[in-house]
Amino acid sequence: MSQDRKTPGRWSASESLESKKDTSSLVPLPARKNRAERLREIRDLVTSGKLPGGRLGQPPKESEENSQPPGEYNPLWRIFLKKWQFWLAVSLMMSVGMGFVAISSLLNLTSQSNCSKIFWPTASANDRFFCAQEAASKRTADDLLRAIELVNALPQDHPLRPRINGQIDRWSQDILRLGNSSFQEGKLEEGIAIARKVPQNVPAYPTVQKQIEKWQSIWSDAEKIYRTAEDHLRQEEWTLAFRQATLLLDSGNTFWESAKYEELTKVIQATRAEGNKLVKARNTASDGSLDNLVTGIKLAQGISQNSYLYQSANKLIAEFSKKIMAIAQKRLQAGDWQQATAIVNQIPEAGNLKEQIQDFNLLASATAQGVTGSVDGLSKAIEIAQKLNSGRPLYKQAQDLVGRWQQEIADVKVLDLASRLAAPGGVNDLRAAIAQLQTVPESNPRRSEVRTQINRLSRQIELLEDSPYLQRANDLANTGDPNSLEAAVAQASRISQGRALYGEAQGKIQAWIERRQRLQDQPFLERAQQLAARGNLGEAIEMARRIRSGRVLYDEARSNIRNWESQFQGEQGLQSARQAARAGTADALQSAISLALQVPDSSSLRWQATEAIDEWSQRILAIGMEQSSSDVAGAIATLKKIPSGSRVFEQARSQIQVWEQSLNPAAAESPAPVPPETEPPNRSPSR
Repeated sequence: MSQDRKTPGRWSASESLESKKDTSSLVPLPARKNRAERLREIRDLVTSGKLPGGRLGQPPKESEENSQPPGEYNPLWRIFLKKWQFWLAVSLMMSVGMGFVAISSLLNLTSQSNCSKIFWPTASANDRFFCAQEAASKRTADDLLRAIELVNALPQDHPLRPRINGQIDRWSQDILRLGNSSFQEGKLEEGIAIARKVPQNVPAYPTVQKQIEKWQSIWSDAEKIYRTAEDHLRQEEWTLAFRQATLLLDSGNTFWESAKYEELTKVIQATRAEGNKLVKARNTASDGSLDNLVTGIKLAQGISQNSYLYQSANKLIAEFSKKIMAIAQKRLQAGDWQQATAIVNQIPEAGNLKEQIQDFNLLASATAQGVTGSVDGLSKAIEIAQKLNSGRPLYKQAQDLVGRWQQEIADVKVLDLASRLAAPGGVNDLRAAIAQLQTVPESNPRRSEVRTQINRLSRQIELLEDSPYLQRANDLANTGDPNSLEAAVAQASRISQGRALYGEAQGKIQAWIERRQRLQDQPFLERAQQLAARGNLGEAIEMARRIRSGRVLYDEARSNIRNWESQFQGEQGLQSARQAARAGTADALQSAISLALQVPDSSSLRWQATEAIDEWSQRILAIGMEQSSSDVAGAIATLKKIPSGSRVFEQARSQIQVWEQSLNPAAAESPAPVPPETEPPNRSPSR
């Protein structure tokens, strides 16, 4: 309602059913009939075609002024004036127009009453429309609902029912928009409560129900997305969590697309930063060292209780604490009870090992007594360990230690007796001590110490027994001749494998054998080298072959033999090739090339062979060119003898193509001829 409305009960022209300004003139209702009767009459006129106050088809009387003699000209409009149909149409149009003007006036009439003082059971449609408009203008859900109730109370057969229903639809949509605004702001229940204020008996209610279901579905999907993202965060799956967060941007709700999305992204970023701490903790503690495990625990303790990773951090702390406990156990088993105690006390309370730590410290105290190795110390250790009852976490470990220490007491007595027996130092004394030590079972705690003692005494016996053999062998080897060296080897070989001096004896034996072989084979190698230097390669090879496989100079001899054989083969092959080339024919030159190709790459004569191959290939080319004047086919066959890789090979190939095209023009486009099968020479970079 406009602000310039001062008089109660008047309807401002600024208010209408469509909530728009209407500048049309106000038309008062006829005084003789009330509004309902007049509207009903207009409806009947429109539907029946009857006019008030007369009958259809009664033509007006013709005036004398308008009469004309028959046969005279009558204008067209005068003819229509005489037709009753014309007047019927005019009357009908005027009546319908008056009806619409009346309806418009009804809708725009100013209310004559104050809405708060109206008795609604007898209120007119005019009052209901005005007051409904006034209520709807406040744009609240309750006021829109009040507006709907006011106009919806009118009968279903009311002439304005179509407009009423249309207005109710618009106001229902306004209520839905208010509900949607609350929904978009993140107030789902409030939005639903607003939407459900729309009466169930209005046409728009099915839309309301569908809208509520849509909101609930959107909200449920968004919550599911959020929960899924949280699950990914707990699993440290950052990419998947971000992917879920982006799904909120298409949720269809402003609150989830903005506030909740921003909230979730911040949570992801914060959790990811905390996740980096856990990653660093794992990486730091991965090597299992004590210091890094402690550092890893401190990093994990930096995760707050309200973090999604708090449980993961606690699991990590518990895991690292168990590893620290295992390290402490190893140190305790090694007898280092002080270090073991210091290690276990670094385990935090969050490791949930409080009782285990208490028991461990008690066992460490017992171990401190047991490591003395004396009977008194072992007895005190047993007494302390027996304080742990069966309900304690480390009870079984305590009982194992008690059994071990009891057995150690018995083993200590055996060790003391063996030491007394071995004291004289003779072979028989040592063997008696060993026999006493061997009475200790393998399962006893002191068995490792017993084994050490047995090995020590056995070594003493072996040294006493084998030292004379090695001393005599050294004396023989000092002579230096092959026979003495051979005798020294035989003497040292009397020390069998597994004995205390076996390793030393074997080292000396190997040195003496190599020394003897070098003395025997060096003359053969030196003689072979002298022969090779004179050019007697065959004799040099035969001389070097006298050095047999397995001898100390064998590898050196074989290396020389390979070089000499390569050089000898090259000489022989190049000589044979030159002899074959003397005939000067294409076939002879081809044979010479084949022989030259057999010169090894390792031969110093390889470059000479390559030069000879190029020279002989040039001569074959010349023979073929000369032959082409009388026998082109033969010339082609001759040039095919030139090996690939020679200097004139490409020239020969091109010439062959020219000749083949001249012999067979139709095959000018055929593929190039296959090159000769002769292997290309290996050109040496050096000349």
